[in-house]
Amino acid sequence: MDRSLFVLLLLSGLFWSSSGLSRPYHYINTAMSWSEAQSYCRERFTDLATVDSMDDLNRLVNIVIAGYKGKVWIGLNKRMQKHWVWSNGDDTLAQFSTVNGLVDNQGMMIHKAHFFCYNVELRIYKCFFFNTVETGYVVIEIYKNWTEAQSHCRKYHTDLATIRNKDDINRVSGMIPPNAWVWIGLFLDSWEWSDKWSRFFRNWAAGQPSQSSGSGDCVGMSRNDSGRWSQYSCDLRQPFICHGGDFYPRPYHYINTAMSWPEAQSYCRERFTDLATADNMDDVNRLVNIVDAGYSGSVWIGLKRATQKRWAWSNGENTTSEYYNWASGQPNEDGDCVATYSGVWHDMSCSYKRYFVCYGEFRNTGYIMVQSAKIWSDAQSYCRQHYTDLPTIHNSVENNQIVNIILKGWYIWFGLFRESWEWSDKWINFFRHWAAGQPFQSSGLGDCVGMSRNDSGKWAQYNCDLQQPFICHGAERFIKKQIIRLKVTCSGKCTLNDLSLQMAILNEISEKLKSMGLEGESKTSWIKQEGGEVFLQEKNPTANSNNKCSKQ
Repeated sequence: MDRSLFVLLLLSGLFWSSSGLSRPYHYINTAMSWSEAQSYCRERFTDLATVDSMDDLNRLVNIVIAGYKGKVWIGLNKRMQKHWVWSNGDDTLAQFSTVNGLVDNQGMMIHKAHFFCYNVELRIYKCFFFNTVETGYVVIEIYKNWTEAQSHCRKYHTDLATIRNKDDINRVSGMIPPNAWVWIGLFLDSWEWSDKWSRFFRNWAAGQPSQSSGSGDCVGMSRNDSGRWSQYSCDLRQPFICHGGDFYPRPYHYINTAMSWPEAQSYCRERFTDLATADNMDDVNRLVNIVDAGYSGSVWIGLKRATQKRWAWSNGENTTSEYYNWASGQPNEDGDCVATYSGVWHDMSCSYKRYFVCYGEFRNTGYIMVQSAKIWSDAQSYCRQHYTDLPTIHNSVENNQIVNIILKGWYIWFGLFRESWEWSDKWINFFRHWAAGQPFQSSGLGDCVGMSRNDSGKWAQYNCDLQQPFICHGAERFIKKQIIRLKVTCSGKCTLNDLSLQMAILNEISEKLKSMGLEGESKTSWIKQEGGEVFLQEKNPTANSNNKCSKQ
């Protein structure tokens, strides 16, 4: 018994370590500032991406869309104090720190010198035991600055040398050329991960991070520069990568029971998280696919009328602290959709038919002028079907890019509209997928939103008292019943079907659950066999005596 328990614990530790090395990454192809991206990742996943190693870095690079040439946010940002750390990610706390002048300070990283690398091999033994073995230091007699030396070591060996004790310092001292400066892996770091992860792996681009203040306090990764990192202003809007998130994509649950919208909301909040929220067309397609194939009606989702109207973008981005270029006297409450006329913006009725602009899969491929007059919602559907969406305009540069392709003297739809709806779970994303003619401009025609399975998942407003099926999102709150077979051995005469003994065993199990922090979360009871007995005596019991490790 003790031996079996030891093997189980050992394997649990092994798999825990492995999972830590392969945290899931999620590329979000929506331009946000660093702080907005951080909030998004913390709401949907765990946090902005944290990186431990070159393996992690390669996975980050590969997850970014191949045609994208810009930068993406990761979770690194500047902190108040600097800290000595090692290139391979180890912290220096409680480590050997007398380096005998082998390392210069961070301000001297641009100087060129020889450097030390080290190699590590993974050795696997029988019975699931493994170990990493450092196979020695290598002195590289090539003059490079510190970041170049780091890149060389990571490409051809493992990393710049980490020195942990006097034995290490003695080993490298005997390899140093006379009167030479030699780089090792120690450096002064002033950056930290958004999720407070304590590892210090870095992969800066040449000349980064900048030594001057005001160069930017947030870090972006370049897909095209081998995943190198540079610092940028945190207000820059660009895609980003999150990590973690066992519940993403958010799980949807189709409930084939007709209820009013408030009843459906209460049901979802009690058993899951809330009524379904959707962020993009992928979510819409999953909502459509989860509804029973034979059902032709609509189903409740989590959208309802808000108490106030807000400006929002078609692709779901929030407009807080955004760029605007309203014409004089605009907006003037003429309507809930916005068109541009020679670069300045006008609000007007969404039912007007206008030419419009779309953007493709990658923003840097440019904008597309569509010379087909459509109402705003039809223009939105067209862009989503043939390109990506109606454009979001973040700054004067993008506004001028659109001005350069549109017809002069025409009003042209783009992605801004006035929003009077909100998600039940208070999620701030403004993605909408309305059916033609929806939502109605006048109030009183329905304050709750349903989705049609047959109309490509389009949304329409309905009276909240309408009884229809619905979709929830989130993890199931209720713990399902689980039957566990328990084997008990005893010596001498056994009276396991004695009620008082059974209660004593249940109490002991409950105490064990309590010690594991599961008090109040689990209830235990016996299942009676035919004849009313709980325990049945095992016939011809055998013991498994094979405790040897099988050859792998």
